Amino acid sequence: MKKIRYSLILVISLIAIFTFNSCNNDDGYSLGNYRLDIATVNAIDSTSGTFYLTLDNGSTLLPVASDSYYKPQFNKRVIVNYTLLSDKTGVYDHAIKINAIQDILTKEVIDLTSENEKEIGKDPIKILDLWTGDHFLNIHFGYNTGGEKIHVINLVRNKLDKVTTTPNGTIALEFRHNANGDPQRYGTKNYVAFDLRPFQTENRDSINFIIKVFDFNDETKEYPITYKYK
Repeated sequence: MKKIRYSLILVISLIAIFTFNSCNNDDGYSLGNYRLDIATVNAIDSTSGTFYLTLDNGSTLLPVASDSYYKPQFNKRVIVNYTLLSDKTGVYDHAIKINAIQDILTKEVIDLTSENEKEIGKDPIKILDLWTGDHFLNIHFGYNTGGEKIHVINLVRNKLDKVTTTPNGTIALEFRHNANGDPQRYGTKNYVAFDLRPFQTENRDSINFIIKVFDFNDETKEYPITYKYK
């Protein structure tokens, strides 16, 4: 298998604009300081397109200035480079200036069946990191590409597998990749987020998942993770 050479173009492009800026952890606010986070876009007024952002720790950010044009897609995840302008602003934790913002692929978990099995695919892909935040499962992943075809990423509940939930309630999901026949010339990596809210139940405050992935060298790996929603 060709050695993977990863290049995180998305994050680098967001950071490169601000190479000469500094980022520090003091409580003062300066237009020369910036932060980089993953967040969810939430509507304030869908008609006017105003929005606020929710970070994985629950903090809310109200954009009051921006150096970047952005047409919001509500309930989608983004990578945002921003500068804090103030603390509490109305019901929001901070007012911010957006320096740069980029959508992250945001999807629902779907069922894998005999009808869509070929479309879902089972090409190798590597999970570099995964975590839950703001009701999403966030995955940092990498795969090989030739840049000729569009790759498809999904998180599926395999209905062809007789056991998708263990006796203790752990749910098995599979992180799937379809390269659509794209040649494997070089490595790339990116982020994707999957909405976990459809798995919530009233009588529980958390759900345990096992995320299965078909890695390189025909290796299947499993990643346990807990989604706490109360």
